[in-house]
Parts: sequence; structure tokens; C-alpha cells
Amino acid sequence: MCKVVSSNRKKKLGEVVVKKLWLPALAVVLLLGACGTEKEKVKEEETKQEVAANEAEAKDKTEKETKKETAVADSRLQEPKEDTMCEMCNMKVYMKDEEMGEFSTQAIKEDGTIAFYDDIGCLVNAEVANNEKNEKFVRDFNTKDWVKVDDATIVKTDLKSPMNWGYVYFNDKAEADKFIADNPTAHVEELQKIKDDALERRKKKMKEKAEKEAKGESDSMHMEEKEKSHDGQGH
Repeated sequence: MCKVVSSNRKKKLGEVVVKKLWLPALAVVLLLGACGTEKEKVKEEETKQEVAANEAEAKDKTEKETKKETAVADSRLQEPKEDTMCEMCNMKVYMKDEEMGEFSTQAIKEDGTIAFYDDIGCLVNAEVANNEKNEKFVRDFNTKDWVKVDDATIVKTDLKSPMNWGYVYFNDKAEADKFIADNPTAHVEELQKIKDDALERRKKKMKEKAEKEAKGESDSMHMEEKEKSHDGQGH
């Protein structure tokens, strides 16, 4: 009887010892498994982020290359000559290499004809004045190449332009950011804001012109433009 009891005790003691050894081992296994799973999740997330970053970089590179191609690919674009005058205000349109040449603009009309403008105010107001829809181009500030105004980053500056609008244009946004970093008073401007401002100025001048005509004065529209530009106002 004693031997049976002793044997049972030893058996139970053995089971207790096995359980004490097994439970910590199981805990370690579970912990390692959890750590492994967490590492896999972290690695998977890092891989997703890396893929997304690479895709974004590739997309940005493609867009830049497309913009560069657009800036030089349109064979319809022309260059102003020494005697080229603005279609809207009849003032000189500066050539590419002349001082203030970076402010000159041009439009391709629906019938394929080309029109030049001395500053962006005339470029956008031509559509309103002539009831037309044009393809509008400006010069890249650094390269002086033509670029669609809708694709350009437009920057408002303190630079003096022919009609004192002071806008310059960049085909590459990174170049615009660099310019702004070097010129703290400069800032990016939306094309729609320029259109609204130009239209408002045009309405104001039309009203002034009508008032002058009512008083018997006969100054032409473009003469008013010239006087206002000398006084530091844009059109």
C-alpha cells in the first residue's frame, strides 16, 4: 500500500514538474511567434510605403518629362519680332533675349493664327474682349521657352513687367519653389485670380473711357493703356 501511494506521489510530482517546465516554454514559443508576426507586419508596411514612394517618384518624373516635351514640341509657336506690337494695347512685345522678354506671351487662336501680348493681363483679357477661346503660352523664367500657362507655376514678384503685373512662370515647380525661397516677397498665384483681376481692371478702364467719351474726349483705348502703364498701373 505504501509503495502504491509513493508511486502515485512520484507520478504526480513528475506531472507537476513537467507542467512547470512546459508552461514557460509555451510562453516563450508564443512570444517568439508574436514577435515574428509583428516584424512581418512592420516589414510588409515598410514595403508598401516604399512601393508607394517609388510610384509617386516615377509619376512625378513622368509629369516633368511631359511638361518639358510640351514646352518645346509645339511647332505652331512663333517668336515676336523687333516691331511686334501687343494685339490688345498696341505696345511693344519684347523679344526673347531683350530685357523684360520673359514677360511676353502669345496665344494660338482657334483659326490657327498667332497673337502676341506684352504682359499676362492682355493675354487673358483678349479672350474676353474678342469673345474667343485661345491656347495661351508664357515663357519659362529660366529657359525662356514657351510653356502653356495652364501647366506653368505662376509666381507673383516685385519685378517690373511691361504693364507692371510682375508675374513670372516656371515649367518646373521645383524651380519656382527655389525662386520663392530666394525671394521672400514672391508667392505662387492661381491663374483664375489673375483673370479676375485683369477683367476687373478692364471694366474699370472701359468705364473711364465711356465717361471721357461722354465729355467729348476722344482718347483711344490703347493711349489710355500707355498712360496708365507709365503711372504704374497694369491692364
